Parts: sequence; structure tokens; C-alpha cells
Amino acid sequence: MADIAETTSTRLRPRTSTGTAVALTGALVTTAALWFVAANAADEDRALSMVTRGLAIALPIGLGAFRLNRNPGDRFAKLLVAAGLVFSLTSLAEADGAVPYSIGRALVWVVEPVVVYLLLAFPTGRITTAVERRLVWAVVLLAGLLYLPTALIEEGFPTPNPWASCGEQCPHNALALGSAPEVMDVVRPLREVLSVLLFGAVVVVLWRRTRRVRPMLQHALVPVVAIALGRVVALAAYDVLRATDGQSDATGVIGWLYLFSLPAITVCFAIGLVNQRVFAAGALERLALELGPHANAANLRLAMAEQLDDPELRVVYWLPGDPGRWIDETGWPVKPPQQENGQVVTKVNDGGQPVAAVVHDAALAQDPKFVEAASVYALATLENERLIGRLHGSLRELAQSRARLVAVADEERRRIERDLHDGAQQRLVALRIKLELIAERLQELSPHDAAALRELEDVVETTIEQVRSFARGIYPALLAERGLDEALRALARDCPLPTAVYTEDVERYSHEIEATVYFTVAEALQNATKHARGVTAATIHVRGGERLEFDVHDDGEGFAPETAFTGVGLVNFRDRLEAVGGEASVRSTPNYGTTVSGSIPLEVGT
Repeated sequence: MADIAETTSTRLRPRTSTGTAVALTGALVTTAALWFVAANAADEDRALSMVTRGLAIALPIGLGAFRLNRNPGDRFAKLLVAAGLVFSLTSLAEADGAVPYSIGRALVWVVEPVVVYLLLAFPTGRITTAVERRLVWAVVLLAGLLYLPTALIEEGFPTPNPWASCGEQCPHNALALGSAPEVMDVVRPLREVLSVLLFGAVVVVLWRRTRRVRPMLQHALVPVVAIALGRVVALAAYDVLRATDGQSDATGVIGWLYLFSLPAITVCFAIGLVNQRVFAAGALERLALELGPHANAANLRLAMAEQLDDPELRVVYWLPGDPGRWIDETGWPVKPPQQENGQVVTKVNDGGQPVAAVVHDAALAQDPKFVEAASVYALATLENERLIGRLHGSLRELAQSRARLVAVADEERRRIERDLHDGAQQRLVALRIKLELIAERLQELSPHDAAALRELEDVVETTIEQVRSFARGIYPALLAERGLDEALRALARDCPLPTAVYTEDVERYSHEIEATVYFTVAEALQNATKHARGVTAATIHVRGGERLEFDVHDDGEGFAPETAFTGVGLVNFRDRLEAVGGEASVRSTPNYGTTVSGSIPLEVGT
């Protein structure tokens, strides 16, 4: 597990002062180099030399400082800063003194190995293939064997040279120990040809890498390949022109273009990095759109594999426990993720605890931030979906629980209604019959006592009617036997208000739904009877279909809408409907009456 790159999803890396310190150092170095060039360069070339050298020094140090400020461990940023410092030393080639001039001219030959290393190490800061390492060593050997040693056997450095504006008036070579013109006649053209060939090989390697890597890195490498090609063309053209017509204007123009390619390389690095970020942002956007609002583990893996252009990508999850274990998207245990067969692992943690790991192509490790961002986003989406699923599950359980409570309450109503009908009511009927029989036997012996018993019969009969009415209020037998239509019509007949009932496509439904509609309508009629001012009539409309809808309207004076659902009756009305998945509404306009409405989806509870 030591090779696993870890990502912490709960916090970002803190910014440090490293980039700021580097930026200040770069500013001082650039200022010093510009001052030196301004003091020593030839008048006609001073401005152009200051601009070119200033950009060649400031741009790589500035870009490196920016990246270091975001990530102090950025290897390529450190290389950029080092390259800018090396480039600053070449300003000595503008010196009037022989010693600083000679040192500056010799250091110019170190620039090419530095540039080659930067090009091949972009964007990670590492040389990753054997071919690239051989190229770097070949350029280093070329500079170490055919360039730097010649400073010891040449009385003067080659002219013209874009690094020095002294032309034919340059100081002598203070490093020379002797003179070997015959050797230089062979070495000079040989090293120039080898330089062009090696730099051309660098361009070929970069181009092949661009064709081989993932699209994200292609967007970063294309501008770098373009500037590398332009630099090798400028180098070849300059060498040819200097050998054939060294003092022409064309030679000077090509020389300045070659020198200007140095800051242009840094610009292309920046463009490539921006392109990479833009592509990454687009990929993340596409990932977000593809995942959609209801992504699962399989969707997550497929979406990430497509947007990261890695068909072999896998996502494994850490299952806590004693002991914990890694599982795949199906829940099957898998071995711990590890780096193997050209694949690396990006691990996502939450609060220091592992959550998941993404096993992906090693090429994507060149931009770990993108992989980390995609992984964290995708897993956050999955976690949100899980949370939403849990919420929906809780809501379903709550709705089912409330529906069960309604069902239990209605069943209890039916039980009480049966007990009243089969128990208390039957006993009262039996009591009335016995009183009647006793009254008949006493009629001849004691008419007064017989009359008193018959008065008790009337009281018992009234009690029977009250029990029947009470039983119907608890749960009307007509509702269970004949359904909602007949029960509502009976309810309207018993209502003190003149009430009309209109039904359409009303069928038999579950006990819970029929009881909910019946008692809600009864509650609405009761409210209208007790509380509606000026009410003279009411109407009931019930409609079947995909939803069972009903309205209870009275022609009273109405009330202000803001007082809706504040009374106990209306609160009961709303709660009962919501318990079976229904919806409630109250519409009231002063002087135009009140309408209580309800709607129940028939797939709930049917």
C-alpha cells in the first residue's frame, strides 16, 4: 500500500509561502539581469535584448512560483525555477570584461540540455522512458564533449551569436588555454549538425508521446511540440545562415527568433497546462451530466472510465468492520488495490479513513489532481444518492407507518361498531322486549305501573337510536357493505344542511381510502354546519380515475385564507389525507363560501 497516492476529500492542501518566496527571488534575479544587460549591451540591441532576456528569466520563474504556491511539491515547477536561474546567468555574455563574458558564453551551452530536459519532463517533471533518458544523456554529452571543452582551445567564441550583442567587438576568451583551429574546423560543424539532429529527435519523441497519451495530456503537449519544432527549425536555419552569410540581416532576425523561443517555451508550457485544466473541467462537467441524479456504483465506474478514457478503470470500496475489507461495485470482496501492470491507485479518504480507491492507467497519474477531483466528485455523487435513497426509504417507512396507523384506527372503529351493534344494541333491544312483556302482564293488575314501564320502553328505544347513530359515526356499516357512494348519500341525508351528492366513476376502494374520504367529508360538513356563517346548503362532488378526488362546498360567508388549517377539524382532515399519500386544500373567499378539497392517488393503499 506504500505506492498508493492518497487523496483527502475533506480538506484542500493549504497554500504556503514557498511560491511567494520564489516569486520575490525571481523578481530580484530578473531585475539584476536586466540592469546588467542595460549597462553592457550594444545600444542598437539593448531594448530587444532586455525584453528577450527578461522574459526568458521571469516567465519560467513566475510560472514555477505560481505552481509552487498551489503545490509546494510540484517537481516541474522546481525545474522551471532552476531553468530561469540558469538562463539569468547567460546575461554575463553581454559583459564588457573578458572573464564574465567568457563565463556567460560558456554557460549558454548549458541552456540546451536544460531546455531538452524541460521539454521531455513536461508536465510531471520526470523522465519516464528509456528513450527520453538516452536523449537527455546524449544532449548532456554533446554539451560536455563538443561544446564546453572547446572553450579551452578557442581564442574567441563563434560569432555572430544571439546571446551576445557585441558582434565583432566581443572580448577575447579568457578561458582559452591554447588554440587548435584545425580541431575546431571539424568540431564546430559536427556539433551543430548533432545539435539539430538531437533536438529533432526530441521533437519526434514528443510527437509520438502526444499521439500515445490520453486526450487530456494531448491538449497539454500539442503547444509544446509546436514550439519545440519551431526551435529546431530556427536552430538549423541559424547555423546554416551563420556558416554562409554570418553578417546578414536574415541571420540576425533568425538569431533573435531562436533566442525568443526560450521564453516562448515557457508560454507554451502555460498554454498546455491551461488546456489541460480546460479539458479536465469539461471532462468533470461531462461526468456530472452522465452520472445524472440517480447514479449507482456501476454507473459511476462506467462514467469515470469513459471521461478518463480508461476502459480498464476500476473503483473499489472500503467496507469498515472487524476486520474491514475491500469490495467491488457488486459487493464482492476483492484484494487490496495496489500498483501493478501499468496501473496506479488513487485513494479517497474522509477524515483520515479510507472510503474508496480508483485503480486507473498510470498515464493519468501525470495529472493526479484531475483524477482526484473526478474521484471525489463521483464518490460524493454516489454518497448523495445513497443519502437520498435513505431519505426516500425513511419517507416510505413513515408513509407506510402512518397508513398502518390509519388502517389500525379504522379496524378499531369497525370493531367498536360491531361490538355496539352485536353487544350493547342487542341487549337494549332485548331489554325493551322484556319491558314490553312485563307491561302487558301488569296491564290488568296495575295499569299505572304498566304505563310507567312503557315510558321506560320509550327511553330504551331512544337509547337504541342514539347507540345506532353513535355506531354509524364510529364506522358506518353502510360504508363497509355498500361502498363510498351509498355511504356519502346517507351522510347527506342525515346532515342538518340541505346537501347534494354528485359522483363520477366511483368504485369500491380499500377500507383505508373509503374511510379517509368518508370521514373527511363528514368533518367538512360538520365544520360547515357549526362554523360557516350564513350557510344554507352544501354540495359534495367525488370523482374517480387515476386519483380519487372530492370537494365539499358550502355557500356560507367564507373566511380569510390565512386561517386555513388552523382549526382542529381541518388539521385532522389534512393529517388523515396525508397518511394515505393524499393532498388537502382549502379555498375560501369572503361572501363566496368555502371549498374543502382532497385528492388521493389510487395506487396508494389500494
